[in-house]
Amino acid sequence: MQELRINEAKRLLEQSHRGIDDIAHTVGYEDSAFFWRLFKRQVGVTPATHRRKFQLPHSR
Repeated sequence: MQELRINEAKRLLEQSHRGIDDIAHTVGYEDSAFFWRLFKRQVGVTPATHRRKFQLPHSR
């Protein structure tokens, strides 16, 4: 189940500008700090670093 949640979080980080805490809550983690630690352990980088790899240009 955690793998599914992390995969959905990765997708949201890559394809949206939503806040990381908001994404954590959306995929089922109420504790954002726990989400950050779990994400880093499973993916190898923090959610913010993962997002930067797929940075979308900001709409103007």
